[in-house]
Amino acid sequence: MSFFWSLRRWLITFALRIAFTIPNQQHARRLVQIIGAFFFKYNSSWTLSETRGIWVAEDIEHAKREELEDRLSVSDVVILWIPGGGFRFSLASLYIQTFITWIRALEADKNLKCTILIAKYLLLEFAPEHPFPAAIQDITSTYDWLVNTMHVPSQKIIWGGDDAGVAVALDTLQRNHQYRPAGLICASPYTGLEAGGESWRDNIDKDFIRASAITRMEDSYITEDGEQPFNYLSESVDLGSFLPRQMIVFVGGKEVLLDEAGMFAARARNGGVQVTMIQEPDQPHLWSMLGWRTVHDQHVWQNSIDRWVDFVANTVKTSK
Repeated sequence: MSFFWSLRRWLITFALRIAFTIPNQQHARRLVQIIGAFFFKYNSSWTLSETRGIWVAEDIEHAKREELEDRLSVSDVVILWIPGGGFRFSLASLYIQTFITWIRALEADKNLKCTILIAKYLLLEFAPEHPFPAAIQDITSTYDWLVNTMHVPSQKIIWGGDDAGVAVALDTLQRNHQYRPAGLICASPYTGLEAGGESWRDNIDKDFIRASAITRMEDSYITEDGEQPFNYLSESVDLGSFLPRQMIVFVGGKEVLLDEAGMFAARARNGGVQVTMIQEPDQPHLWSMLGWRTVHDQHVWQNSIDRWVDFVANTVKTSK
């Protein structure tokens, strides 16, 4: 492990710890932008930003509407990614190189073409002015647009989310599951449980998420007298009644949210969902998304890519 790699990882995780806990949300967003500019550069020809979100695919930068529709029609799978960031900012810019790696690996290993849409929603751009259920309305609108306007069949759409984006995905799927997607990818999921439990005690000094971050998250997402999120947390709710039939969960053994991810996966299995759980014992929050910049063991990083590729390929195969 080189000194410079260790320094880079320390800077990234330290900056993310500040971003998740700092009270001023504009400062938090700016800090994430700085992290992205310094440590997460990518080839801009792979991205196209528009109102609905950021498209990720090879040579998509200048694609017009008709060309985009053509790309979606020939794609074997379209991933709608709901980015996290503690309900306060978007971490999407930190993930684009990982998405590029996934797309390349899927085509190289399985000969499957993939296009990814990283959804934009107002909560992450203007929190806390757009609390729950605004994010659910935004994601529902984007998904309906994909299915009904861009004519992407729901059976070839896989949803994905990281951090608090998973909670947004679950709230949305529970409320609006007319067109159930083929699969769900969850990276270091936050599902709405309060801070506490064994993994919080064991990992509080190893992860960059702190209890104060959960407080900031809830303050951005929840209003005291408005509608309440996380209804799926009730034990009376059958997760299988609205989740896709295939799900993969990536989590690190040094995450404070480790127990939360395990309980969520177990409940999904009990509801009949086929769950693949990828737990790497030495990894912190969002390791599967931040990639080689924070994961020193390249075998661990490559294994996560391989498991993602296998999951997507199997989901595409079984959904036809």
